[in-house]
Amino acid sequence: MTSIDTLLLNLAKFHKIIIKRRWLFECLRWLLDNGYIKRKQRYAHDDIGLITQIPSMITFTLKGIIWLKNMGVVGAKKIYKSMVKWLNKGDKRFPKDSDFDDGSYKAKTPEDQKRLNDLLTSVGTDISQI
Repeated sequence: MTSIDTLLLNLAKFHKIIIKRRWLFECLRWLLDNGYIKRKQRYAHDDIGLITQIPSMITFTLKGIIWLKNMGVVGAKKIYKSMVKWLNKGDKRFPKDSDFDDGSYKAKTPEDQKRLNDLLTSVGTDISQI
């Protein structure tokens, strides 16, 4: 994920939305609390033995991507395909399968479940893997 400053600049540049840092942090907290994103805290060890916190890595969850799609975000399917491609590589780094889908997403209607299944098959993913 990009830095907070970059997010603010991109919101202003591409969407003509001007907000303060505090509001962006509030929005990120809301996304995190509702399970739409996952965050992995990171730390670095310097040469003299001190531990320093470095920026966290943030990724969308399956629930978050479905939410983006329902909100009308055009790139939601592209994000989904990118996440599935990453997960299918078998890379052991963040995010893992459990970060992407912890089983908390449940389709509200059978139609939603069918659309999710169609999306999964369109990107060549075995539904049982996720």
